[in-house]
Amino acid sequence: MKTRLTMVALLLPMLLNAQTFDSSTKATLAQTKYGQVAGYIERGVYTYKGIPYAKADRFMPAQEPDAWKGVRSSRHWGPVCPQAKNNGWRGDQTAFFYQWNDGFQSEDCLRLNIWTKGLNDGKKRPVLFWLHGGGYTSGNGQEHPGYDGRNLADKGDVVVVTINHRLNVLGFLDLSGFGEKYKESANLGMTDIVAALRWVKENIANFGGDPNCVTIFGQSGGGGKVSTLLCMPSAKGLFHRAMVMSGSFLGSTPQEAAREVGQLTAWYLGLTTSTIDSIQHVPYEKLLDAANKAFREVSQRNRNQRVGHGIRLGWGPVNDGDIMPGLFENGSEKISNDIPLLIGSTLNEFSTPKVDEMVRPAVIQQASIRCQDGGAPVYVYLSGYQSPTMDGNFHACHNSDIPFFFNNVLKSAQMTGATKEGLALGDKMSSALINFARTGNPNAKGLPQWPAFTPETEATMYFDAPKSHITYKDSNKK
Repeated sequence: MKTRLTMVALLLPMLLNAQTFDSSTKATLAQTKYGQVAGYIERGVYTYKGIPYAKADRFMPAQEPDAWKGVRSSRHWGPVCPQAKNNGWRGDQTAFFYQWNDGFQSEDCLRLNIWTKGLNDGKKRPVLFWLHGGGYTSGNGQEHPGYDGRNLADKGDVVVVTINHRLNVLGFLDLSGFGEKYKESANLGMTDIVAALRWVKENIANFGGDPNCVTIFGQSGGGGKVSTLLCMPSAKGLFHRAMVMSGSFLGSTPQEAAREVGQLTAWYLGLTTSTIDSIQHVPYEKLLDAANKAFREVSQRNRNQRVGHGIRLGWGPVNDGDIMPGLFENGSEKISNDIPLLIGSTLNEFSTPKVDEMVRPAVIQQASIRCQDGGAPVYVYLSGYQSPTMDGNFHACHNSDIPFFFNNVLKSAQMTGATKEGLALGDKMSSALINFARTGNPNAKGLPQWPAFTPETEATMYFDAPKSHITYKDSNKK
């Protein structure tokens, strides 16, 4: 009974102050470089969904989107990149825990979503630019209730942006061996993200955001994308802080192996150098099947080849020496030495109920590399809150920190349990993220003093309820 009363007390101010809902075009009209958009206002937060930030033909670099006349309705999610069917719904407990939204698929998927408290009001709000998980193979910017940006935008008076971009064979098939036309094909999934960041730079001021205060953050594969952007010359200057959540995947795919996959994919499809352009019209399912066969064959040939920390050859950034000169290797990360960095993981990740031994070592490795390079400070966290849902079977697993940082503990109750302690922890973790986005320092009220990480101390914020604390090198070793 006490817990219920506490939740009512927490919700009551929000309900009483709610200017509930307005989806009129007049109230939500906003201007982009390419035309006007209309969204909706939910409890004081303007929301826009499915705005095109670019367009692209298959295996070609993204271009500016077509301009439109009139007002474009931007009230519902845009298409997601085609991908293999997600069977997550087959497991009752997993489906309940994650509440996946697979969306609808289309190769015309270069869309973004925005949450903000004001339009053209002269305020320069920090921008939080989210990159979804799913490796470089699957996922989308709306797949999880925890990704919803409304509560974070409301609490911190920040602008939240989430995006969809090309994945798997569409985003990372290296066809550069077939000539100059396809020289960028191996990293299109990443150059799509750069195109989205350019859109933000040119347009976000109209949505109350500061283009000179952009934080990129992402979890799992999204964290890997953040790490990759830190090493990409074309992304320099488009963001100013970075946060890697359970995504310290270091090391890129060698181009020699990636080209072999591309050439073998073409061979499976019956294509040659003279007919390669026909790949533009191959049905997606047939294309993906051929590419997966090629990957299996090349991986078997190179079964001892590992890419990064324990990651076998697979879809992801390709070291072409140009667009992607390496992923925290050969000093490639030094291009972003001036960017404050926040890195972390969850206590159990994929190894519940045991302590994670797969993701955590890479977190420490990435933070240490960054410190040894010199430059902006690095802050490290470990999320240890044990979810009480379904008798605690999921522990502090992979993805479990997302709703806490997004201030979506209640919205993601199936994952968090929405307990009094969990709500309080979400308030602190989201405050840390907001402060980091605003200043480059995550220290926040209600948390102990959070020192920057060094390889000597390995200072780490251990997020937990009822109380978080700082751990150091010896205590980090579980």
